Formats: sequence, C-alpha cells, structure tokens
Amino acid sequence: MTKRAARIFLRNPHGTSGFTLLEVLSTVLILSIIAAFAIPAFSSWLPDYRLKAASRELFSHFQRAKMAAAKNGNYSTICFHQPINSTTYSLVVFVDGNKNLEFDPGEKVLLRTLWGAGDEYQGVSFDSSMGGGDGVTFSKNDEGIPAIAFQPSGIPISNTGGLGMGSVYLKNTKGKRACVVLSAAGSVRVDYPL
Repeated sequence: MTKRAARIFLRNPHGTSGFTLLEVLSTVLILSIIAAFAIPAFSSWLPDYRLKAASRELFSHFQRAKMAAAKNGNYSTICFHQPINSTTYSLVVFVDGNKNLEFDPGEKVLLRTLWGAGDEYQGVSFDSSMGGGDGVTFSKNDEGIPAIAFQPSGIPISNTGGLGMGSVYLKNTKGKRACVVLSAAGSVRVDYPL
C-alpha cells in the first residue's frame, strides 16, 4: 500500500466523528464498577452527615433566637416537642410577648422544625436515653414542654426565672450521637460524637 492509499483510510470522508460501540460499552462498564463501590460508601456516610447538619442547624437556631431577642427587645423562646394545631414540632422559636415560656396563639413564630420525617434530616431524632427520656435537659414550662428563653441581653432564662442552661441530645439511625450545649452565659457549642 502506498502513502497515498494509507491517507485515504485515515481520512473521514463525511467529516463526522464519534465513539465506537466498544468505546461506549467500556465506559459504561467502568462507571458501573465505580458506582457499585461508591453507593454503599455513600449510604453509610449519609446518616453521619445528617446528624452533623441537624446539630449545626440547632446551633444556628439558638443563635437566631438570641439575636431575635435583642432585636425585638422581648423574650425569644425555644420550645421542644411543641404541638401546634395537629403537628408536634421538634422545636419552635417564637417571640414570647407575655414571657411565660409557653407558646400562645397569636405569638409570632420565627421558625419551626420537624426532624426525621422525610426532610433533609431523615433518621435524626432526639436521643430518648438522655435528658430524662426526651433528649432535652432544659427545664419544662407549665405545660410540661422543655423550654428556654433568651432575654434581650442574650442571657438564657428558665421557666423558674433562673439562668437557663441545658443540652439537646440527637442521634442518627447508626446510633451515633451529638449534643448541643447552651451555657448559662448564652454561648452554644456542639459536641460530636458522644
């Protein structure tokens, strides 16, 4: 074969390019092998990620309640396991106009969170083995609901009028736990894992 004939075989007469069936099948096979190893690893990592994310969100809810109290010049209360209408929320943050640490109709709700029910924190729940069976160590209000309020100064206060401090214990489906701690001075920290 001459050099001219070899160039004819190398040149694409239609000006199109693409992949051969063998190249496509090889790529699909390699991606399938990678997915077979990656999906189980991702599934075992996801519960820990959700627990850390829920802990960080709870940390930010405490901070938001503290800032709202300073901004509004009124108590900003967080109630855990708070029923509103027919739903019991994991936590509710509201402006507590009458300063009784109880959610009353008409009080402005700043946020409500419902963990573990098909949201991004699916599988995260309060650790019922800690905090007296409900995963929360804050004192209960007159309705029997764990609650804490921030004064406009940013200092937390309990239902009894004393300094409020306590912890919230969370767990995931793998049994790992995290704790969000509120000090008497109003600082918040996350301890993970327990």
